[in-house]
Amino acid sequence: MRKETILNVFPSNNDLQRLVVAVEQEEGSSSRLVLRQESFSEDVGWFVQSRIAVEPEQIPGLKMSLTGQALKPMQPPTRLVTPMPAILSFHRSAAG
Repeated sequence: MRKETILNVFPSNNDLQRLVVAVEQEEGSSSRLVLRQESFSEDVGWFVQSRIAVEPEQIPGLKMSLTGQALKPMQPPTRLVTPMPAILSFHRSAAG
């Protein structure tokens, strides 16, 4: 039997999506942190769109990443500058 403890629910910019952070535990196994993207439908209620299980050894790195970002002011993502592709010229050759 699987047990679940919801740690937090983060609403989205609309009322039809949210991020759920939970701890799941299967009987006889260790606990696992889970991130779920959920959507709402009047016919179904809340349902899972995608689910990411975070392995125990990944949690310290995730925590460090989130904590480090929280200390710095939020900046817009930088745009990668990619070189323009080369333009190939094709000359008509005389057929014949």
